[in-house]
Amino acid sequence: MNYSFLFQVRKNSHIGREKRQQRVGGTMAGASRSYGICGHCKGRFVQSGGPGRKREYCNKVCRSKAQRSRDGRHGQQEARSTLPLGRRIAEDLQALSTALLEAECEGRPLKDLLRCANDVMTEVESYKAAAVHDARNQGASWDQVAEAAHLSAATVRTRWSESRVRDRLQRRAKNRAVVRQPPASVVDAPAAVEGGPLQLATERASAKLASALSHLHRSTSLTIREVAEETSLSPSYVSRIFSGERTPTWPVVCALAELCNGDPAELSVLFEGAHGLVPPARHALTDAVARLQAALRGLHLAAGRPEPDTLARAAHEALTGQTISDILEGVVIPGWEQTSALVTALGGSPADVRPLWEDVHYVFLLCLDPPEEPPGPADPSVSD
Repeated sequence: MNYSFLFQVRKNSHIGREKRQQRVGGTMAGASRSYGICGHCKGRFVQSGGPGRKREYCNKVCRSKAQRSRDGRHGQQEARSTLPLGRRIAEDLQALSTALLEAECEGRPLKDLLRCANDVMTEVESYKAAAVHDARNQGASWDQVAEAAHLSAATVRTRWSESRVRDRLQRRAKNRAVVRQPPASVVDAPAAVEGGPLQLATERASAKLASALSHLHRSTSLTIREVAEETSLSPSYVSRIFSGERTPTWPVVCALAELCNGDPAELSVLFEGAHGLVPPARHALTDAVARLQAALRGLHLAAGRPEPDTLARAAHEALTGQTISDILEGVVIPGWEQTSALVTALGGSPADVRPLWEDVHYVFLLCLDPPEEPPGPADPSVSD
């Protein structure tokens, strides 16, 4: 028998077995065994010693479970980032309602009015979804949502389920992103939409502010260079302000108005509108009246301060010259029809002034019919 041949066969078999064990064990010849920790089950497993990216999971099952877990967390984070708060949608809803009012005031065709109305209706449904989402995040139960909506719990669960709300508001955000400009830098100002009511209102207010400042300048004998020297501005910048190419900051508005013997308070509402600033929703009666008067006087200044009789003719006799004079002097608080007629005669947009008039009307009604005070504690000195 050839013993050398048998020895060689056994040796080769032993070497092959060692190599197979090394491959299974995850090491190459001459290399130390390495281990990894599974990213899902946290178990210890033999790590591959070959070149390339190291394994993160012990097997395919753990890898699949980890992927599903990541997808679920990503979906929740995406929903939280894309679902806007009800307040944001309410602000957009107010802008759409303003656009509808503006279309009505301008007498636009029926198709435009119905389109604006459909936009409002669609936004109302989005607001409902966002409001329910906010309430659920704050801990409201489905029974409480059903009671508030006057619907059954099964209906609200189906109508405003998390997946349906997320899908609806994601579609809304996607549709609005098509026409949305970069967010404005003004604090608390809603995002302006290209060609939308907010941008149009801002452009109108900016043009009126420029006209008002230009009229004040023309009423003086100062040159552009002299105005620039007095206000520490460049002549080119002052010229662009008067022409409407630049919208100045409030300190610059005050400096220009005072230099030209004007009242900065008359320009405050135009300035806020030009910068897209959103004032508080409600004011005290005196503040609300002052803001409405400032807006009317600012428009009057922007129009070149025409005589009351001239405005009465432009308003098609809806107002008398004396009434217009009393309104501009702050003697009379006009009704909405009078306010709308005067604003139109001044070349302004009634829709821009409507919120200011509503503030006065709202506070005035509260003064006439204040809410009842809750009953206080009984006086112990008074016996039954």
